[in-house]
Amino acid sequence: MWSSRENIRAQLLSLLETVPLESVALRDRVVRLLGVFGGPELTTLLLERFFDEREGFSTRERALHALVKQGAPLSGPDITRIIDVSPLMCPCCSPSTEEVLTLARTEDAWEAAEAALLKHSPQMRAHVLASTEHTRLSPRLVEWLYSRWFLHDRHPLAEGDDWDPRANLQVAVAHRERPEARMLLDAWGRDMAAEVLGQLSRAEPRLQQSVDALLLLPLPDLLASFGQEALLRLIHRIVRAESVAQKVAHGIQPSPPGSFRALELLVEWREARPLLRSLLCDFDIADGVRHSLLNHLLDHDRAMAVRWALAAMRYPDNAALVRFVLQGAARQPAPGDRPLFLAALQGEDAETQVFALEGLFALGESGAGWRDRLTSLVHSSDERMRLRAAACLIREGQREWLPMLRQAALEPPERGLRAEAVRWLGQVDAEASRPVLEQVLAGAATSSPRNHASGADEAAWALSRLGTAEDRSALLDAALQGFCSPGIHRELEYHLARQEGRPAQDVLPPWSR
Repeated sequence: MWSSRENIRAQLLSLLETVPLESVALRDRVVRLLGVFGGPELTTLLLERFFDEREGFSTRERALHALVKQGAPLSGPDITRIIDVSPLMCPCCSPSTEEVLTLARTEDAWEAAEAALLKHSPQMRAHVLASTEHTRLSPRLVEWLYSRWFLHDRHPLAEGDDWDPRANLQVAVAHRERPEARMLLDAWGRDMAAEVLGQLSRAEPRLQQSVDALLLLPLPDLLASFGQEALLRLIHRIVRAESVAQKVAHGIQPSPPGSFRALELLVEWREARPLLRSLLCDFDIADGVRHSLLNHLLDHDRAMAVRWALAAMRYPDNAALVRFVLQGAARQPAPGDRPLFLAALQGEDAETQVFALEGLFALGESGAGWRDRLTSLVHSSDERMRLRAAACLIREGQREWLPMLRQAALEPPERGLRAEAVRWLGQVDAEASRPVLEQVLAGAATSSPRNHASGADEAAWALSRLGTAEDRSALLDAALQGFCSPGIHRELEYHLARQEGRPAQDVLPPWSR
């Protein structure tokens, strides 16, 4: 039985010493768990693992991730060596340069970071500087990067290829509170807007570079550069062109520049609501475009998305889009979604009904009418419907439906239904069904090939919330045996923080990610 953090860390360190270098997968898993159960005291060991070229690349990447996560300051020589080595690693798997630079917090580390960055390109320095909106670099390093960019780097970038001027614009947007960046943004915005408007007035189709760069600007800057009417015309034109591109077979017509950002702006900009409503109700607009608009609406104006779905239910051609809104609302339901769920539940489409059940369950729906409807749906020909209706009935006290969920969790008629059954079992009967959850998790760790849709993520989420030492041991055993979903490490972190009385950021359940 795994016990305290200290005990777990000692066992993991002992295991790392005994596992041969050739056992890359197991060493990778041990180092990753040390990132969860270790702390600054492991800095030296993790540095050794990162710099040891005999280690597998994945193990070295895990060691670097653990260093960044634990956040202990590093010396200047270590910063230099990491930045020199990092480009040799997989850029998709290794921490970014800016993440590594958050560990530079002393004079010698700052000097080393500046010297290392000088060896790299203006593009790379601009990327690091633009990231400081969401990366906690030291103010000293940010000031050095900004001065270097304003005095030197922005000039070669302005003369570079298509992406280099965008790098300048990204830096200026990220630091727009600075007077120099504000001045540049205003000038660039006016120039690019004039160029784009000129092309629009001549009906020229090629707006690639100007539009792509211009739409990086925040909405207030776009309005200042364009004016409301011209910006609406531009967005409308881009959305129409994106719709045509999606309808043309075989990708004959490419997506217009700035289409993703134009769809975002259409939702973000309240004054554009009349245009947004007309596009959502226009059957000539490609479903993919309307899908994207509804996706943004769910994030920024949930009430409008729900109102649209309620009205759109009257038209069969909207069925797929209504299902999408229902699915998004059911992931994290709010009280204002209840009318939509109830309307969907009274319909005949099983796909929309399963989402309605999910949303109403989360909102705590109850009452005689609700139970009568569940009793009807639990005999549906749709397996997901039966499982969800059974879960709702169990919560209403009708525990005779538990065997259905448990059997589906262990012996599902098809693989995709196991996650469904485990999910609901974890919500309505986790304590009593702990052996079933543990069996599902253990089976996913040892099965070959490993099936991440097998319900193991759902079982890990449920066990983490039960929160006993036994549950933590089940999670740890699965992580060491090879269940490599990133969710299980987040669950362990949540479990550990809660056990130690530290603030714990809750982990979204697998079905809401």
